[in-house]
Order: sequence, then structure tokens, then C-alpha cells
Amino acid sequence: MKKIVIPAEDFSTEEDLQDFLQDAFGFPEYYGKNLDALYDCLSELDEKVQIEVSGAIANEENLGEYGERFLTVLEEASKDNEDIKLNITD
Repeated sequence: MKKIVIPAEDFSTEEDLQDFLQDAFGFPEYYGKNLDALYDCLSELDEKVQIEVSGAIANEENLGEYGERFLTVLEEASKDNEDIKLNITD
């Protein structure tokens, strides 16, 4: 099982996060680098992956509202794709 750790303090912009996600998951070059594209790619994953992300990514000093929406996308994708195991830490 592939494990991807997403530490909140590493990202100060949406672009930084999206670049990291494309590399970490191996998304194709045409990946749209937005939350809709993220959901689409995660829902189509056909390999088991464990995602660990800090809930602090939604704090104002990190990504704020975008971070909240990002966590929601991860939660929805993990419900829709049984190959995704999601762990949101404090």
C-alpha cells in the first residue's frame, strides 16, 4: 500500500499543494490542479493508498478555506473509492 503524508506546514499556496499532489500520486501531465480534478483522479485510483494529512492544513496560517475544501474532497473521495484510506490528524 502506498502511503502519502501531507504535512500542513509545507504548503502556503494552493499551487504548492497541487504540485505536491500531482507528484505524490503520479497524476498525469494534464491534471487540472484544482479540487475538482483532484476528486476525479482520486476516485479513479486503482491502487491502494493511505493518505495522512494534518487537519491544520485548514488553519488560517496555512491554506484556510481552501484547506477546508481540500479536506472535504479527500473525505468524499475516500468514501467513494475503497482503495483510499484517509487519516486526518490533529
